[in-house]
Amino acid sequence: MQISCFNRSKYRSFEAPGEDVLLILPGLYALFDGATDPTKTMLDGITSGRFAALTCAEAVGRLWATQQMAHDEELLHQVNEQLEVVLLQKTAEGQLQAEGKPPSTTMALAWDVGEELLFFLLGDSGVRLNGQEEIVLRKQIDHVSTLTRQALFRILREQGLKSDELEYQTRQVVYYGLDKALEQGVLTDTQQQDLLEHIQLNFPAAAAEGMSFLKQGVVSQHRFANQGELPLSYAALNGKSLAGEGMLCFSRPKTSIKSLELFTDGYFSLPDEVTVAAWEREFARIESIDPSKIDNCPAIKGSTSTEFSDDRSVLIVQYA
Repeated sequence: MQISCFNRSKYRSFEAPGEDVLLILPGLYALFDGATDPTKTMLDGITSGRFAALTCAEAVGRLWATQQMAHDEELLHQVNEQLEVVLLQKTAEGQLQAEGKPPSTTMALAWDVGEELLFFLLGDSGVRLNGQEEIVLRKQIDHVSTLTRQALFRILREQGLKSDELEYQTRQVVYYGLDKALEQGVLTDTQQQDLLEHIQLNFPAAAAEGMSFLKQGVVSQHRFANQGELPLSYAALNGKSLAGEGMLCFSRPKTSIKSLELFTDGYFSLPDEVTVAAWEREFARIESIDPSKIDNCPAIKGSTSTEFSDDRSVLIVQYA
């Protein structure tokens, strides 16, 4: 058996750690992708997303060490409950606001329990089995943001913006909402209405909710986390009761798995080979053809001269 992994902060200069966290224990492999907070909340000197990812990794480690890990979906709740305890403590200390945006993270975990491998996915960190079968739970709310960002990017490019300034202004609108962009004169009434109608056409079942979300921006996205009754709801490890799309637990016979790869969404396409070097080559290929993440691999953010689009991590276990 061979284990290899790679973790890279989005900051090209390595000025700060990213929000991805990897965990490797005997027979257990996991990664966590902390959610970037546009309001830049810090806890114990690190970003709230990294704090959530580290806290959940520590929770898994404790459960594993004390042999208390559940073998089914209950494990997701175990980890989330331990995060809740820590976040309540930070709220009591005054580092968090009780009604504010809770720190949150994804989790992708593989656990060797003998004759079987158990897999636990929460959020959009994914797994690939035997170099072929890809399993990623993508959020509908991200599709709403991405589709709008593509249109916004082109509108602002036509206004003469380019390079880092184009990416920066696009992020500002996506993060802080169409209403604020309208107030600041970044968008016209007609442009805003066109963007909203685009969402109404593409997401008819969640049109009203999607338009309201876009008007307020990604800074309001936490309102949809674990809110199962909302069409754009998604599951997140954030200390609140888990609900919404984006949770999956499954098992495979260990003999059927030659390799497993866990990866975060900083990789925008998957390589043909099962090696870290192949993952990095594929990342470099996408950066060369679509650094803005508008055409070939649309995403919520693009790369700039100082940052990649996102942190990226991959953890590979090869059994043969």
